[in-house]
Amino acid sequence: MPRLRRVWEPCIYHRAKHAEDFLGEYLAEAGRAILLVAGAGFDPRSILLASLLPEAICKTAQVILIREERPNPAQELVQRAERHRDTLRAAFPNAQERVVPIFARDNAIIGGRESVRLMNGQSLEGITDIIIDMSALSIGVAFPIIKHFIERLRGEPRTALNLHVVAYHHPPIDEAVSSNPSDTVGPIHGFRGGLGLDEKSNAAMLWMPQLGRGKRAVLNRIFQMLRNAQKDAVVCPILPFPSSSPRLPDELIEEFAEELQNSWSVDVRDLVYADEKSPLDLYRTILRIDDARHRVFESVGGSQIVLSPIGSKALSLGALMAALERDFAILHVEAIGYTLDVSRAEEVTSTAELVHIWLYGDAYGNQEGKEAQQI
Repeated sequence: MPRLRRVWEPCIYHRAKHAEDFLGEYLAEAGRAILLVAGAGFDPRSILLASLLPEAICKTAQVILIREERPNPAQELVQRAERHRDTLRAAFPNAQERVVPIFARDNAIIGGRESVRLMNGQSLEGITDIIIDMSALSIGVAFPIIKHFIERLRGEPRTALNLHVVAYHHPPIDEAVSSNPSDTVGPIHGFRGGLGLDEKSNAAMLWMPQLGRGKRAVLNRIFQMLRNAQKDAVVCPILPFPSSSPRLPDELIEEFAEELQNSWSVDVRDLVYADEKSPLDLYRTILRIDDARHRVFESVGGSQIVLSPIGSKALSLGALMAALERDFAILHVEAIGYTLDVSRAEEVTSTAELVHIWLYGDAYGNQEGKEAQQI
């Protein structure tokens, strides 16, 4: 039996056309007033949601457009971001642009903390639905914002306030965006999960990195940090399967062969497969693993799971839900800057799939985990 009630079991979840149809019909209902938080960056997915929402909602919505500010950005990306911002401001007359610095002057990572500070001052008066579009937000900014609103709504229950998270899933875009990682490995703001605390010092550590093309250097940096903290940390890599590219799991195993066979010492039975398009598949898998480890290690110091969701938007949402529910640590290497393969980026408008998860609100009687219909 699971050691804890599962918060999002069942869960309101939609994908692709079902997500588009649901949001279009749901937001068109009389009385809906939304607060939309979205990225206004260079990622072409940033403007897709604007074309989906009903025109009446766009005209009245309160919208916060976040511009993530990093040192010395490429001018081509700045120009793309400005074009996307202009498109979004035209679609949302009440939009407010907010700049979130990701690094302080001493290069400390402050993006998550600054984004939460920004949201903390946001009034929810008259709002019925909060929508977080993380399509063009980094997880270092999106995850703390989502956690902030979850905790805020739990602390101040309201009868008519809902929290939705959406993202346009398109793995080729995730792969077309290359990051220049910083030198710092650390937990995302709000997702320390007990790392470094005395009470967790004897816990058996399990690291679950999400494998992605071109992410070897970043994941190895995180692994070295964990290995320094606990030499016998076990690694269970997450592979996307089924995936948009049928050969992707095999290609990732080949790309990470050195790590899997030697550095990380991964047994083939420890590979975790999760549906690339389904956040709930990974969410449930992580919780099943945590339940099993709790029974095994409860009497000898406990278990500690550490996540590193680096890859597709949909799978990262599954990791986020598990971390929110069980207070898992999420280790991350923040990007100093990005480059974009423009030729691949142009594919996005016709092939990206919208993923929608209703995290809190009316569907659950304002308490996650109550009976709700899974769609």
